[in-house]
Amino acid sequence: MIKGIYSSSSGMQPRLLKLDVVANNIANADTTGFKKNDIFVQILKNAGIAKSTEAGEFAGLDVKEFTDFSEGSFRPTSNPLDVAIQGNGFFVLETPEGPRYTRNGNFKLDDSGDVVNSDGHFLVGTGGHLTIPNASTIQQTDITINKNGEIYIGKNQIGKIKIVKFQEMQKLLKVGGTLFAADESPRDIKNNDSDTTLRQGYLEESNVQSLSEMIQLVELSRSFEADQRTMRYQDGTLEKALEVGRI
Repeated sequence: MIKGIYSSSSGMQPRLLKLDVVANNIANADTTGFKKNDIFVQILKNAGIAKSTEAGEFAGLDVKEFTDFSEGSFRPTSNPLDVAIQGNGFFVLETPEGPRYTRNGNFKLDDSGDVVNSDGHFLVGTGGHLTIPNASTIQQTDITINKNGEIYIGKNQIGKIKIVKFQEMQKLLKVGGTLFAADESPRDIKNNDSDTTLRQGYLEESNVQSLSEMIQLVELSRSFEADQRTMRYQDGTLEKALEVGRI
């Protein structure tokens, strides 16, 4: 009976984590450049090799949360500083915590003419963070960004957006809604890399499929409630068995 309670509780723990993951995905369904998370659960052959810890591992189960980096759809905008990456790669942002990587290409100019994201983090170019010279005297519609990330004002190139990629993307650590940190050094993407193209005037939307996530949320909630009922039933049966043992 105690084993049955343990088995039910072991099944509830990954479902609880999955519920949190799915709920966060749904909350970010409209977040530009967001990459959804999922969990992978593997039943270990030898339960003794996986001890329960406060870090979120469960005895007998190997539970891992991972990020799905599949590409979202592209939405056209009227902002010349909106840029979407089609294919592999990440934008590089200069932040107080160090470099951060993102697929959210929603940029603007600050008062100094620097290209920044909505949080004021600088967009990094191949020569440092990008600045538009004489920004107050030009129209943003005069700014052109080609497929390689080269930025032009008229016919004059004034910079190039730095795009990088990683050999093992699952080692990236999500540190914000659309920001990632990395331990490994990324590789710069060159002009001749056919797997990566920049699209000016577009934004990459979240790769969350809201309907699919909502269905998962309902199914997980029902499964979790079923496990709760099973545990209450087993607990009640165990209590009755103990009462009989006292007689």
